[in-house]
Parts: sequence; structure tokens; C-alpha cells
Amino acid sequence: MLSSSIQKVSRFRWIGQPVPQGARKVALLIPQYNESSNCQFEQRLRYFQSIKEKYHDILDTILIDDGSTDDSLVKLKMFSDNTPSPFYVAAVFPNAQKVGALYATILSLSHEFIILSDFDTDIHGVEQLINHLDSLRNGAMMGGYFRMLPYEGEGATFRFQQLEYALLRSLYKYHQKEQSIPVMPGAGCCYKRSVLISIYEKHSGLRSGEDREATLLGLKMGYGTKYIREVMTLTRPPLSFNALIRQRTRWYLGYIETLNKERSYYRSQISNRTAMGIRTILEMLTVLLILLLVPAVIIAGIINPTVAAGILGIVYISYVAGSLYLAVTSPGEIGKMNWKNWGTILVFPFMKVTLEYVSWIKAMLIYRRKKHSYADPAPRATDIYIYRQAARQSLEY
Repeated sequence: MLSSSIQKVSRFRWIGQPVPQGARKVALLIPQYNESSNCQFEQRLRYFQSIKEKYHDILDTILIDDGSTDDSLVKLKMFSDNTPSPFYVAAVFPNAQKVGALYATILSLSHEFIILSDFDTDIHGVEQLINHLDSLRNGAMMGGYFRMLPYEGEGATFRFQQLEYALLRSLYKYHQKEQSIPVMPGAGCCYKRSVLISIYEKHSGLRSGEDREATLLGLKMGYGTKYIREVMTLTRPPLSFNALIRQRTRWYLGYIETLNKERSYYRSQISNRTAMGIRTILEMLTVLLILLLVPAVIIAGIINPTVAAGILGIVYISYVAGSLYLAVTSPGEIGKMNWKNWGTILVFPFMKVTLEYVSWIKAMLIYRRKKHSYADPAPRATDIYIYRQAARQSLEY
């Protein structure tokens, strides 16, 4: 699965001061790879420095360079050297596909809880997390996931994602009883460190669906999840439809990879008719219906255009009705309805079906092309060899 060039992390080091052991209960980990070309790179570093200063009594803020091949690490080191009391910086080399970098860093920490987020994501309300730590300490819990909101954008694609995220959040209430959300988003969640280590020990290390696989492994071990609505993660989503398709293709490839890797577990859940099994069946049926929709409409259109129009009408009305139902029953997630929201709901079915159809087709084609590489057992995150060196020693350039 992982190419031979990234199966070994030859070095893990702290850049500057290492994180003190036992000082705080919570660590915030931000992995980054080749972000130097990001025009807001220094702005993002200043943002994480502000997070460090604002929440210094609650958590340790750690940026992880995941084997960047540009000058990202050089800039990180310069920022750290020129900033009084900066955030902590860790580095692995070569690139470890995020999971390996997180695993290596977590093994070097002693914190009770680990917050995972992304380089382009803002996080708000971390102080509210403290109110949930006692419930997360419950032996049956692996962690909690935050309220994810698309941030800083405009246009039809952005508004579509705002509505889509809100609709997905409105479904969280159906997961609360069983405490088994399908994905704890890697851009905003909190794990118990001990559980996350156990998860990464069994993780394939595959990048596309790393957060989905991590969540599933935790559920498979018998742990539950919790929605922590008070903590918000503001993610910067794709602003063009083509970029959104690329993102979703990667997500759906990760879903297929996880489904393949854990197929025995999924089969047992379906056989036992558990909530996970029923949800898996519904997800598969939804994807199947979307994939069959286009050829069905084309064939129906050739035979009888009225039938084709009827199929499209049923699909359209179903999407709009479902969106309106969730908007009415979950006003806290959808927010105040205005003309833009109404307009987005009306065009939502067209964009959703197109996005899902194209992305799933592309993901399946990629999986088919790579299928031979899945034949061999996947190297786990713990198969990434980590040779630790002196914690205070800086990288040689």
C-alpha cells in the first residue's frame, strides 16, 4: 500500500525544545507537508502561535513537519527561533503519509488527550473542551468530534458545502444513542492518547481515508464517540467544483480502501444487523442508486422522455424535501433561513448528484487501477520504523 519510499521514517526529532513530559493533559497536533508555497504560510504560523498563547494553560500546540521536500521546515525553524516562547515543532523524514508522522509524535508525548486538526483549519472554543474531559475519560469512549464549519469563501460551490456540512451535522443526533459516528474528522476531533496509539498500531497507514479508518478501528475495539458541539473547527473548503470533485474522489477512495481492508468486520456487522451494519447497507444502496441514476435516465429518455423526467422529478423532490426536513428539525445546525439558503436548497440536488456520481466513478477507477497494490498486507503505522535521536538536537541541513 505505502510505497517503499515512505515505509520508513528514518528520523524523528524535536526542532528546538521538546514538549515537557506531564505538564498538560491536552496536546493539539497540526501536521503539515509542503505548505511553504501557501501564500498564507506565515499567517498560519502566526495563527497557531496565537492559539498557543491563548490556550497555553490548557494545551500544548505542536506543529509537525511530515517530511516536506520544500523549505517548509526551514521556515518553521526560523519562525520558532525568532518567536519568544513559540509553539513546539516536531519533524519526521521522509514523508510518512500523515498517520506515521502523528504516530511518531504521539509516542513522544505523555498527554492524556490528543486534538487533531489541519494546517488550514481554525479552531474555536477549545476552553469548552475542558467541560467534556471527564465524560471522555469514560473507559467506553475513544474521543469526541467537533462542529465542522466551512469558512472564508463565497460562490455556489462554497454555499453548497455550507448547506451540505449543515445537513450532515443535523444527522449527528441519530448517532448519539449508539455513539458510533462513521468518521471523526481529522480536521477537528479529540482522542484519548492511549486509544489513539492502539488505533494507529492497527492502522494501514493509507492516506486517503486515514480518519475514516481510524474511527472504524476505534469502533471495532468497542469504543464510542461524542459530539462536542461547543468546539468549532472552521475549515477552508475547495472553492471550485473541480477542486471539490478531487477532494471527494480522495474521500471516497478512502472509503473503498477501508471497506476492503475491514470487509470481514463490515460483513459481521451486516449479518448481525447492528446499527453499523444497517448504516453500511444504506450507504451502499445510496451509492448504487446514484451510480444507476444516470444510465437509467439516459435509457428511459431514449424509450420514453416522460419516464426520464419523472425519475429526475422524484429524485429532485426527494432531495429538496429531505433538506427542508433537516432544516426544520435542526435549526441549530442549519441556521436562519434566508434567500441564499433557499436558493442553495433548490440547486442542491443537481450539484449533489453530479458531485457524487463523478467522484464515485473516479474513485472506483483509481481503486481498480491500484487494486494489485492492495493484494499484499498493508504496512501498519507501527511498521514505519522510527529511530529517535536526542530530543534537543536540531535537524542538520
